[in-house]
Amino acid sequence: MPFIDRSAGTEGLEALGEEGLEAVRRATHVGKNEVRRYMVAVAILSDMEKQGRTLAVVTRPYAYVHPIYGAEVKVEVPLGFVTDFASIPSFFHFIVQPFGRHAPAAVLHDYLYAIGQKKARRLADRLFLNAMKDAGVPALRRSLMYRMVRFFGGGGYGLQNDWSFVDIETGEPVNAPYGNADISWAPPKPKRGKKPEG
Repeated sequence: MPFIDRSAGTEGLEALGEEGLEAVRRATHVGKNEVRRYMVAVAILSDMEKQGRTLAVVTRPYAYVHPIYGAEVKVEVPLGFVTDFASIPSFFHFIVQPFGRHAPAAVLHDYLYAIGQKKARRLADRLFLNAMKDAGVPALRRSLMYRMVRFFGGGGYGLQNDWSFVDIETGEPVNAPYGNADISWAPPKPKRGKKPEG
């Protein structure tokens, strides 16, 4: 499933019906060998850093859609959300940079970690892996990045300071459009024996 540009007149996706939704998906797909008519866009916050990493703000809201546990999950990354892209430890930068083809998936992952839904970290990491595949990240790199978040990411899950938004024109901090505790994006876990799809 693709990334969908939410600023390109795609609000009310459900009202389009399956045929219309599929047309939007094709038009806004951000993947390898695809025409990129719409972009996942961010602006660098040149005067803001987090643990030595440059921060950026989402300037075009977008959604990512993927099936999990037999249900289609849609996560919408809102305008103004602050990200540091992939939180790669500096000693791994010679292998994987914080920014690259994986950036849309990394911003999505940052957002899911900032929400910090209880008992959903494993699914957030799995969605990150699937989103990297959809964005055309080579198998070896996405496998390495997935393992990094599984082994080293636990301490960053659900941190209150990561639920951060700024005005996209001025870079000044603003109140979040909604509380992260109000969001429930992950479907309920299936009964024993059924593994997540994707």
